[in-house]
Amino acid sequence: MSKKTISLKCSSAFMVNGEMVTKDQVVHGVPEADAKNLIRRGKAVQVESEEDGAEAPALKDLTVAELRDTAEAYDIEGAANMKKAELIEAIQKAESEED
Repeated sequence: MSKKTISLKCSSAFMVNGEMVTKDQVVHGVPEADAKNLIRRGKAVQVESEEDGAEAPALKDLTVAELRDTAEAYDIEGAANMKKAELIEAIQKAESEED
């Protein structure tokens, strides 16, 4: 299952795809669920970009570090100790609960 992506302007430092994003930096290709979580928490605001709406990579194609960052965005407890399959399952569950 692939998801849409959104461009964000950082209003407070946060991690995305294993990299630190600092204030006023624009990040493209943030998975929609992660972007909504960051916006809700006041960490970023959405900006328009030609890249918006592109398909995000499937969870199985992400690294464990990227999956842990995504799990953190969903506030999944114990993500730091989960294996890749467990992270994917927990993220999918969190995504389905958000819908």
